[in-house]
Amino acid sequence: MRFVLLHSPLTGPSTWTPVAIELARRGIDATRPVIPPIGDLTAPRYASAGQAVAAQILGQGGPFVLAVHSGAGGLAPAVVAAAAGQIQAVLYVDAIPPHPGRNWFETASDMLGDSLKAKVVDGMVPAWDQWFPPEALASLTPEGPLRDAFIAELAPTPLTWFEEAAPEIELPSNVGWGFLRLSKAYEREAGEARRLGWPTLRRDLHHLAMTTHPEEVVDGMMMLTRLLGLRAG
Repeated sequence: MRFVLLHSPLTGPSTWTPVAIELARRGIDATRPVIPPIGDLTAPRYASAGQAVAAQILGQGGPFVLAVHSGAGGLAPAVVAAAAGQIQAVLYVDAIPPHPGRNWFETASDMLGDSLKAKVVDGMVPAWDQWFPPEALASLTPEGPLRDAFIAELAPTPLTWFEEAAPEIELPSNVGWGFLRLSKAYEREAGEARRLGWPTLRRDLHHLAMTTHPEEVVDGMMMLTRLLGLRAG
């Protein structure tokens, strides 16, 4: 079993770097595919992103456990559909659950959605770190090379991405689905996962805890794989 660590479309693969290192320390392989810049994807973008991610992992010796963070949760069904049966489980790590037929704004709070719409310039939503006050990012990721790499991967995103409805894709019954809540901000999403019947774990960390608490995050991910009846390694 290998892990696929998928970053949010609004961030980059460095988000998962410490977790990949921790998995390697435990003798577990992990790969970190890169979602192409949203503006470069052809419509429908969910399907294009799913195909691009699947193309990077097929042929790498699956089956895989796909771990998705934040906004990548909406992409997971498209990745699974494009991965030719190679994904056995999907772990939502502080991620938005599947939302077929709904767009990103319909998954967010009205306050956040209105705030972002007010920040749009020339059809582009600002980079993720500009959504919040400067001290917010400082509280999530310590100053240093990892924060520098994280910020370097951020970029404005077309408003049309947030307005595109996720495709109507049925979740395969032979794929396990689980949820690891890292922050209280994702309590509502954890509750939704629970209602879907997914194994759900809660850790009182923060949204970017993969960068600061990789051991605890990996422990949670491994526990979910066991709850789903899988053995990673």
